[in-house]
Amino acid sequence: MAKTKKIEPKQEPVVEIPPRSPQYKAAAKRWLWIWVGFFTIMILGLWGWATKISLSSFRWNQTPEKKIIDSRQDDWDKLFNSETDRIKNERIKNQLKNVLNKIVAEVTSTTPPTTTISVTTTPATNSSTTSTK
Repeated sequence: MAKTKKIEPKQEPVVEIPPRSPQYKAAAKRWLWIWVGFFTIMILGLWGWATKISLSSFRWNQTPEKKIIDSRQDDWDKLFNSETDRIKNERIKNQLKNVLNKIVAEVTSTTPPTTTISVTTTPATNSSTTSTK
């Protein structure tokens, strides 16, 4: 029988890292937050600058939305102005009907028109006046 050799895997040497001092950890943490703050401020500054540029170049009168609102405003005015004219005309018609009905009722009535006599007295002179209608 053949003898088998046992091959042992090579073990790489383990390099031990010396423990860091608390001062080193605190400094690393401080630099980390300084860079985070720097990039945050930079992002916010660029975002504000882009917003300022887009708002300063914005022209409301040239937008299609403004044209739509203007055309709809004209339609709105036409609709409600015609509606108020219609309501006004109906009121006038109703008033004319009422007046004509009163005239027709007086003309068709068989009794003569009545006269109303009113007497008023004034306290200072205590005289009465009579008026006929």
